[in-house]
Amino acid sequence: MKIYINQDEIDFSFENEKTLGDIYHSIESWLTPQGYSITEMHLDGQEIQITDPANWKDSPFSGKEEIFFTALTLSQLKVQNLETLLSYTEMFIQSLKEGNIKLLNDLLDEYQYIEGSFELLLDDNNQAIKNHMANLLQSNGFLPEKERDEQNVISVLEGFIMLGAVIKGRMEEITDPVKSGSETYDTIQAMLPQMEEVSLMLQTGKDREAMEIIIRFSELFQKLLRVYTNIPENQIEQNQKAELKEHISEMSRILKELAEAFSNEDSVLLGDLMEYEIMPRMEAFPRFFDSILKGD
Repeated sequence: MKIYINQDEIDFSFENEKTLGDIYHSIESWLTPQGYSITEMHLDGQEIQITDPANWKDSPFSGKEEIFFTALTLSQLKVQNLETLLSYTEMFIQSLKEGNIKLLNDLLDEYQYIEGSFELLLDDNNQAIKNHMANLLQSNGFLPEKERDEQNVISVLEGFIMLGAVIKGRMEEITDPVKSGSETYDTIQAMLPQMEEVSLMLQTGKDREAMEIIIRFSELFQKLLRVYTNIPENQIEQNQKAELKEHISEMSRILKELAEAFSNEDSVLLGDLMEYEIMPRMEAFPRFFDSILKGD
């Protein structure tokens, strides 16, 4: 038997494997600690549907077969799934622009499965994206299908264009974290003078302006934290890792408190968090972030 992973033949010693399912699980157990996940399997040139193991897991083998596995890292797998999500979004946009009702209705039938991927693929942990898109579709007569005028279509089209931009941004965070992180870092640095005024804005009735700054900062810093997880380990100095981990933990806690204060419309707590928790940490913004993201 010959075993290939990503077209490369490997020297793998089997023990008590008796079925194709046994082989699959042995290869899977070998790959998982290395950070890989099996995405495809071909037996003698025929694709095996790994999502339907009942049809193949008990199949015996003679030992003369050739089995090809495709395996991706978790990051590669996430990018692949994001590409699928982007393809769906672009088809939705196309159906709206062309007035293709059949395609649109087919896509709407699939939407419940699509929105289920937002939390994992778009890091939509608070379901802000999911809820926004669901409300957009519902209020414009798309879920369930109702009367739609031109303005309804335009509103939903704009929403899916924005969703596509979010997906592309998440993809860049993985495929080019240094570029994505550097741009985000520079934007945060440029915002510091505005952030210093937030507490005063909240005290002088400029709540809307203050809230816009808080929301923008929260989005940017969460993006920076996501980017960090995609930066290669060898690009981070060993003596910086502990300090960086502590900084991320503190900022994550504060951002959570900030989100709760925003949800409760607690302007006093918002001002205090910005003035006494966030700004002191931003003034001492770790220098290693700059060196990591600039590639120095």
